[in-house]
Formats: sequence, C-alpha cells, structure tokens
Amino acid sequence: MKLIGIMNLEQDKTTVRKLFEKHGVQIYSETDITGHTVTTLEKYGWRPSTDVPVYSSLCFAIIADERAEEIMNEITRLSRTDASGHPIRAFQVDVERMI
Repeated sequence: MKLIGIMNLEQDKTTVRKLFEKHGVQIYSETDITGHTVTTLEKYGWRPSTDVPVYSSLCFAIIADERAEEIMNEITRLSRTDASGHPIRAFQVDVERMI
C-alpha cells in the first residue's frame, strides 16, 4: 500500500479529481491549503514587501502499489507539459500497516 499526496493549484482541482477517477480511486481526501513563496516572485523581477499566498489543494489517498505507480507516472507526464511554472506535484510514501 502507498500513501500518495498531490499538491495542485486551485485551477487544477478538476484535473486531479479526474486523475483519481481514471485510475479507480474511489476514496480520497482533499483540503484547501495556502502556499507561500517569495522566491517565485523574485524570479519574475519584483519582490513585494509581504508574502503573496498561492491558493492550492492537497489530495491524498491510500491505494495499491500498482495504482500509485500509474498515478505518479501520469503526474510526471502532466508536469512536463505544464507551462504555468506551478505544475501539479506529488509524493508517495509506503504504508506499513493500515487498520
């Protein structure tokens, strides 16, 4: 079993939900998060006096190893074609035991 977490911008929520549906993930959790970055803003030539929040989501699910591999591979493909500079990101962790 694997725990996968997917972080995405607000506008990519539908993409992530469709990804779960495509791979048969029927149970997952989703929460809104606020990301913070100053270095991204510096990259574009200006720096505000305060941090600018980035509205995002974090979705996570505990799924079979094979399904996790499929989803991670698809997120890799999606991130390669993302032109926004804020691709969907994901992590995967082994689940030793689940009750």
